Amino acid sequence: MLSAIYRRFSVLPIFVATLLVNCGSDEPSDAPALNEGVTVSAVRIGNIDLLLQEPIKEIVRAYLQQIEMDYDVILNNLDELQSQVVIFLDDPTTASINNVRSAWLMAHNAYELSSLHRYFANLVLSEEESLLLFQLQYRMNHWPILPGYIDYVEGFTDSGIVQDITVPLSIPSLQEQHGVFDLAEASLGFHVIEFLLWGENLDKRSPRPVSDYQVVTQLGPVQVEEGLELDQLSNNRRRQLLLLNTQSLVDDFNTMRLRWLAGSDRFSSSLNNLDSGELLAMVIEAMTGMLTQELLVRSLYPLLNGEYVDSIQSPFSHSTQNAVSAQLTSVERLLLDSSSAQGTRLDSILSSLSSDFEELFYQNFDASKECLVLFYSTRENPVDQNTAASTEFVIVECINLLTNMIDHLEQIKVSLFELI
Repeated sequence: MLSAIYRRFSVLPIFVATLLVNCGSDEPSDAPALNEGVTVSAVRIGNIDLLLQEPIKEIVRAYLQQIEMDYDVILNNLDELQSQVVIFLDDPTTASINNVRSAWLMAHNAYELSSLHRYFANLVLSEEESLLLFQLQYRMNHWPILPGYIDYVEGFTDSGIVQDITVPLSIPSLQEQHGVFDLAEASLGFHVIEFLLWGENLDKRSPRPVSDYQVVTQLGPVQVEEGLELDQLSNNRRRQLLLLNTQSLVDDFNTMRLRWLAGSDRFSSSLNNLDSGELLAMVIEAMTGMLTQELLVRSLYPLLNGEYVDSIQSPFSHSTQNAVSAQLTSVERLLLDSSSAQGTRLDSILSSLSSDFEELFYQNFDASKECLVLFYSTRENPVDQNTAASTEFVIVECINLLTNMIDHLEQIKVSLFELI
């Protein structure tokens, strides 16, 4: 099944490339530089009603405004997270660490709500800009992570950067350490902060104790004998690592946001020169790309292969269901909230291109959201054959529902293109 799915996603780029070879033109194009598989200068959209040409452009403009507003919300949430971290470190209590955890959940949920935006940005921006965004994304939100690379884990009390005093604690140093030997060896990002706040928390009821963050102001006899300094003690290094991670997250997101705003302005100024069908194809490509990569490739397919640890995004806070719900909501908002001046919505345009879109797509969308949120909310590692079989059945069900959605969108996208 997986090979068939991957073949399906490779059909359109090959089809478009063939058209470009057979129908190439020497005339310069006014279209902005977009990534492969999206700009189709040698094809024309033939089945979009002329009355929908301008509404499609207006919907894309509205979507660009939504991205900017969402990024402002994320920045505000990250600032709040940083403020709560400072308050917590000034007075480590159960109440103050719970406030930091709540701020992390809010900020991460807002960030996952922008998942679709990042896939759209990858189609809009230049290759160099897209590469920068990928690098920033890897620093900000890579998962899975190796918790023992950061701090102590069960059975290994001396592991991690926190315990390794040979690793200097600064943002440049942490950037060098981030994935230096393995992608999962993350030293920065949302999920490093998550682990620092919750610890392993394997049973969902035993988060990291507040005592891990009590500042140590005096060396003990053994520590003096070992020649240690106060800033080398694990509690103090853990405090510093948490502070640096939140600052790095704010800095990296600000860089990503500013780069997007510059690219968005350039793209927006060229919208009138783009064919509405090409724009529609880009929007569909962003949706199918996000659903495929974030939910199928990174999580559900590995889960089906029994890779339970590496397939869960937020294992320490046990909030993967929040991230999944936010990702699906980002698609729903684009379909229902971005509209033209006359109120034409994206879902009505897709319905005009596919008679069964409204019924079949939303039927699968609602069912897949329920399936995924329930699965990630209740998921436990299978401990016996019966549990494993039951878990596999649910995973397959979720995969089928998502695949139905993606198939429907892909069919609409393919139907847009025809030879001149």
